[in-house]
Amino acid sequence: MSSQILLSGGDKYYSYSGIVFGDVSAPATINLITIDNTGLKDSYVFIEPYYGVPVSTANASAPGIEVKIDDVTVIKNQANRQNNDMSHNTFRIFVSRQSKLEVISLNTAANNTQERGCNVIGYYL
Repeated sequence: MSSQILLSGGDKYYSYSGIVFGDVSAPATINLITIDNTGLKDSYVFIEPYYGVPVSTANASAPGIEVKIDDVTVIKNQANRQNNDMSHNTFRIFVSRQSKLEVISLNTAANNTQERGCNVIGYYL
């Protein structure tokens, strides 16, 4: 799980989870990114989840994504089947200063071992 990294110019930050996967005992959610404090300015944030090859293509087996700001869910997206390609979803949100930002992977029993990850870049306003 990655935290916030400021770019050298001080006007942007980024975070990336790397490839994450579980095993059959993986919980229903896996934290991908947690930024405890987004900084002293409001930001416009791009969240880009990505997914590996599906383990199962059955109905209700696709992984999903949940985004929380200060423990409030602001995005929750989960396709009803793996064939609904979610790999091109980019979410754009405004995040107020000094907020906690979390990106969480949503699992089903059929996809715990599927690779997934997330990249985040925030532009200070």
